[in-house]
Parts: sequence; structure tokens; C-alpha cells
Amino acid sequence: MPSISEEGTEPLVPSKLDSVVKVCACEVIAAATQNAEQSAETIQALVKEPRLCIFASLDIPGFVESWPPWSPDFTTPHELTALITRRDNTTRHCRLSFLIRQVFFDATVVKVRQPRVTPICNSRRSLDSRATLHPFETTEKHFKSIRSLLHRERNFSHLNPQGPMHLLSETEKDTTTTTSSSSDQIKLLPWLGFASIAAFLCSSLEISLLECVDSLSMQMTPWEIALEAGVALIVLLGLSIAWWLGTLVVAKTLRMIPGTRRYSTWVCWCLWLAFPFSYFGLELLAAIRLQMFPNWQPGALSSLMSGLSLIVICAAGFFRFGLSGVQKFCRIRLAPIGWIHVVLGFAITLILLVHGVHPFHDFAGPARPFAGSRPPDIYVITIDALRAQDMSVYGYDRPTTPNLQRFAQHSFTFENFIANSNLTAPTTTSIETGKLPWSHRVFELGSFLRNSAQQETLPALLRQRGYYTAMISSNVFASPFSRSTLASYDAAEYAAPLGLAGVWMSNPAGINGQFTLFFSLLRRLGSLASFLDRVIWRRYPYPAETVFGQARDLIESRDDAQPMFVWTHIFPPHDPYWPPAPYRMRFAPRERLVQVHGHRLAPDLTASELRAQYDEMILYADHAVGDYLDWLEQTGRLDRAIVIVTSDHGESFEHGFLLHGGPHLYSGLIHIPLMIHLPGQQQREIIAQPAEQVDLLPTLLDLVGAPVPGWTDGGSLRPALEGKSLPQRQVFSMALETDSTFRPISKGTLAIMDDDFKYVIHLDTQEQELYRYKTDPSEEINLTKSDPDVAQRMHDLLISDLRKANEPLVTR
Repeated sequence: MPSISEEGTEPLVPSKLDSVVKVCACEVIAAATQNAEQSAETIQALVKEPRLCIFASLDIPGFVESWPPWSPDFTTPHELTALITRRDNTTRHCRLSFLIRQVFFDATVVKVRQPRVTPICNSRRSLDSRATLHPFETTEKHFKSIRSLLHRERNFSHLNPQGPMHLLSETEKDTTTTTSSSSDQIKLLPWLGFASIAAFLCSSLEISLLECVDSLSMQMTPWEIALEAGVALIVLLGLSIAWWLGTLVVAKTLRMIPGTRRYSTWVCWCLWLAFPFSYFGLELLAAIRLQMFPNWQPGALSSLMSGLSLIVICAAGFFRFGLSGVQKFCRIRLAPIGWIHVVLGFAITLILLVHGVHPFHDFAGPARPFAGSRPPDIYVITIDALRAQDMSVYGYDRPTTPNLQRFAQHSFTFENFIANSNLTAPTTTSIETGKLPWSHRVFELGSFLRNSAQQETLPALLRQRGYYTAMISSNVFASPFSRSTLASYDAAEYAAPLGLAGVWMSNPAGINGQFTLFFSLLRRLGSLASFLDRVIWRRYPYPAETVFGQARDLIESRDDAQPMFVWTHIFPPHDPYWPPAPYRMRFAPRERLVQVHGHRLAPDLTASELRAQYDEMILYADHAVGDYLDWLEQTGRLDRAIVIVTSDHGESFEHGFLLHGGPHLYSGLIHIPLMIHLPGQQQREIIAQPAEQVDLLPTLLDLVGAPVPGWTDGGSLRPALEGKSLPQRQVFSMALETDSTFRPISKGTLAIMDDDFKYVIHLDTQEQELYRYKTDPSEEINLTKSDPDVAQRMHDLLISDLRKANEPLVTR
């Protein structure tokens, strides 16, 4: 600004005139935005000074809103001003208002709205005369009159002898250096930011819990649901801390970069709230969609666009209400909610510790001494989602299983082996317990064994006979901690997926339903982790080599004197269909990462192309299994072991239904491989009689000379392995995801099979199907009308067995 001078006097250059005004303005600004205790003292001193007063004549965005509400001397924020002048001259009031605006605020690059005609009034007492002048009507005459006034008011510094002079000295070092911007005047308030983050994220948990509580109560008691929700709350609070700290680091970094300091507070708060607000909004929209459009399943792209839209809305809120307005909303509305969840999180942590909940870690107990003749080792290999129809060892036209074909040359191959369900949790439980799903009551992902059933398992019985029992799995729902059977094993290891999904899918022990956490209450975070893995890494997240590598290390570390039972479960060929590079485009026409959502095809994908990529995944799984079998053979373990290769369930590409699970029991879903190698076996045998997964427990116990317990639903296959015929019987499969663990079975789908026919009934609709599964593997011809007697006979057998299974629950 121009210098102000009078004739015969030294001009007041900025270092003189500007400094005096700037001292006063800095004092007020500091009082309004810095330490609250110091501010209160400074303002009291300004107000009590007999010749000074504070007027409300500046309208500066982001400044008046930051006025602290604790001051007793002002009734509204707009009574704050940077005007310090004499009380007895209103003309000089306006002139000094403009002067301070020019000297202080323009110098600090504060963007102000266009000045308006502002009435000047005393904030402490009314004036006899009030003037209304436009601040830009400045003349040299006014500056001269202000000069003499300022010369008489040199004693402003006594109000705060150190603070203003310190500010002044720093300012005079470089008149071109700017001080704090308006965004800097608003405090960062990090703890308010953390409470706001926690409020959004933890409130989303309540939405998810309300949305899922009915389905969860079908498989879990209220106490079990509360424990799962408590773990989910702790996870979200941990995520809140991580997001808060990460963003705080970004803000501190911006403050050290020239030119970005003035934006650091804005950026920090935008980042703090954008992700939690978007996460909360997505959960809220999902709950609304479930109520209004229950059949609509948005894909990953729709969810991504919705999340980005919510982030834009959040950013628009900052521009509309300003940072101070957002902070005020957070302080009044969000912070109490956030701190309540924090306190609740501490209480829940103590409850979980008392209950014995802790993060799961791989463990391997020591070997135990074994006396007597050593029985054969047992190696069980289950390959997830592997259907027999797509294996060349079962006659498929593509060479998908060359290694298993070699293994089949000295094994028994069962042509009609049936999975007892179409989902991992119930089928692996049937393998482990020898019980059908309607007996063990594990119907869906997240279900688990209860009470005495947790000890009625194959590894528990083998352990009693001196076996060292171990399981290594890359599917969380095939792992013993998911079924609550860890006590049956000497060693248990989980080969977590690669990338963010592996970090995310931790497995707390002491609670029962990992599905509740990662696919229900916190499913949004799980989907985000999987999506980022696909975008960033573009690789299959569940390598089979990891499982077999851990199995080899475990086997080599044990004493050969003790027999071993080692169960390995690998994830491929389970979707996503993205095999390692050497196996891509072996059958598929193009290289593409495929993941199916909602059992439906993408618009630009055909079922045949999807199946081709699935076949490439089978080729990859076959190679990994082949390497493991070769290692067993090279180390001499294969010749003295029982080796079983099978699957948990199949995969569907027909009847307009993709993947697995759901209400259907088509052949592709339940017809799976079974190959059994006995010690020293050199020839191949094919067995055509139907068998099922519950037969594996009695078969293995029979082969090692152990008694078969009465609670098993299966029968030993040893007669077939010895060239004898199995007794006439039926095998079963069932999809009971919609049924409750605690009530009699009344919904879902049941199937019964004999040597020729397969009968299916949908309990909800009483729809019936009948097929000759050996001659009609695609199940295209329903024989219920042409063979009603057969349908009625098998219906009666199935319903009779169902009544027996329901009896314990009906009589309660």
C-alpha cells in the first residue's frame, strides 16, 4: 500500500505504520485461533482497556466461524473483528478497518468476499452516533488523520508484551513472506477427526448387523452373534486408527512441502471423512436396496461408481459448508457416537479375552511316542470345486488332468462318487465326521459343529490310535478352526491368500463363524480387498504350491516312527478363474481374469468360454497335485501310505446356473472324483457302484484296523477295494442353506440316488425331478411323469430318512 506522510514528518513506511496495525491485528487473530487459555486472557485485556474496543465489521469466510464459543464477552461469532481503534471517532473506525484489511489480510493472502457497506457498532455498549462508510472510499486525507492517531497509540504492545512483538519481528524480516492462511487458522483437531472416522465406520456395522441378524440367527445363538459383532467392532476401530494415522502422516508431509502448507488441514479432513463416509453410505444404500430391490445384485463396477459418487458428495459438503462447518457438525453429531464406540470397543476386548478369543496362529505340536506295529500313513488331498466331468481321467476330451491320470494307474477310481452337498462347509464336515449334513447340522458357510460333535471326527479317532494328525488348507471354510474341531489335530495351518485379502482374512480362534466377519458383517471391506488385489496384482490369490510346501515341511519335521494323517485342501480350480501364466490360453480363446457374481454370466462372456478357463484352472491344480504326489513317491512315502484324492464339491455350467452353492443339486455340482491308493498298489481298478463322502471315515478306519463308530452315516468301501460288491444302498446329497441349525429341516433341496436313478425334491415348492444319471449325465430328461412309481418309491425313502433326522429337534 502507499506510504502515508505529512509535510515535515518522516513517512510511515510499512515497517512503521503497517507494523503498528499488524501488531494489533495479529493479537486478535492469535486470540481467536490459538491456545484457548491465552486467547481468553488476551481478549479480556483488549476489552477492559479503557481506550480500545472490538468491532464487528469484517466478513471473512473461514475466520468468523472459527470464533471459539467459550468467550463470555461476545454473544455471536460475528462480533469478532480485527479492528482495534479509539472509541470516540466512527470515521476513524471505518478507515482503520480498511487499513487493517489492506495491511494484514491482503498481506497474508486471505481471500475475502467483496466488501460491503458495513454498519459499525460497539460490541460492548451502544454509540451515540454510527457511521456507514464503504471501506474502499479511501483518500490521502483519511490516511493522514489515521497517521496521527496511530502515533498516539504506540502503547498497544503493553497488552501482550511478548506475543505481538514476536509476531512483529518475524514479519519485518521479510515483508513479502505470508503468514498463516485462513485454512491454517482452523485447527486440525486430530482427535475430533478420529472420533468422526470411528463414528462412520462403526455405525456401518450396526446397519450390517440389522441387515444380517435374521440370517445369522439361523446358524448362531444371540451370544455367538454378539461375540462376532464384537470382533467386527474391534476390527473397524483398528481400521479407524490406521486410516487416521495414515492421513495424519499425509497432512504432516504436506506441511513440510513449500506451497502446500495452507491446504494441509483441508486435505487431511477431506481424506479423513471421504473413505468412512463412502463406506457408511454404501452400507446404507445396500440395506435400502435389499428392502426395495431384493433381487438386484449390483456388480463390482456399480459398487465402485457408487463409492466414488459418495466421495464426491463428501467433498461437495466441504465446499458448501466450509471446513469449520464440517468440524462443527463432527463435534456435535459424530464425535459422541465415535467415542461411545471406542469405549464399547474396550469393554468388548475384555469380554473377548475372558471368553478366550484370540488371533489364530499356525501350530504344530510335538510328536508322541508310538508303540506297536506302525500302520500306514494317510494322505488326504481335497481339490476345491473340482467336478469329475471336466477331468480327462474321467473321460473328458480336454487333457486337464495328466498327472492324476498317472496316479490313477495304481489307484482305485470311483466312477460315481457323490458329494453330500454343493458347498465347502457341509461337505468337508461330512468328510471329517462321516455324517450327512442333516446329522451334523452344518448347512452353510459359517456353520460349525457343536458340543460333543466336535470330538466325533476322523482325526480325533486316528489320534486316539497314535496318529499325528494335521491339516493344511487354503480355504478358510475347509479349515478346522471354521468347524470348531481344532482339538482333533496335532497341527493346523492356514495358507492365507496373497495380497490384501490374506491380511484381511485373519482367523480369530475362540469364535466360530469366519463367514460372519468377512462375508457378512464386514463383507464390504473383504470385497474392497479382493478388488484391489485384482487391480493391483492380477494374479490368482490362492496358490496351491503354498499348501503343499507347508505340508512337505511339516512331514519332514516329524519323526517317522509315528504314523501321520495329513489332510491338504487346495483352493484351485475355485474361482476366480485366473491360472498362472503357463496355463493361460491352453483351452480358452483369450486371456482374461474372470470372477462370476450372483451365479450369472457377464454380458460379454459365454458359458463355454467360462468353462474353458475353469479347465485351465484344473490343469494348474493337477500340476500342483502331481508335484506333491511325485515328492511322496520319490521319498518312499507313497508306497507305505493310503492316499486319497477327491474334492469337496463340483461346479456348474449348465441349466443357467454357474459355480456352486444355491438350491440346485445338478450332476456337475455333486459328481466329484475319488481315487484311493493303497500301500504298494501297482494296478488300476475302476469301481462303478455309487459312493459318497461320508463313506471315507469308515473306510479309512476299517483300513487301519480301527472300529467304526455307530454315529457315522457312511459305510466302509473296503469290500469294493477288495474286489467285492457293496451292499445295495442309497447315497444322499442336500442343499440346506435356507434351513436353521436349531429347527427341523423344512426347506432346501434333497437328493437320493441308487444304482440307476437320481431323485430330487425341492421342499419349498415340492417340485420333483427324476433322472437316469448314468445315461443322462446332463440331466435333461425329467422322468417323474414317465416313471411315477420309481419317483414315489424314492420319495418315500427320502422323506422317511428326513423324518428320522428331524426327530431329535421335533421332540425338544
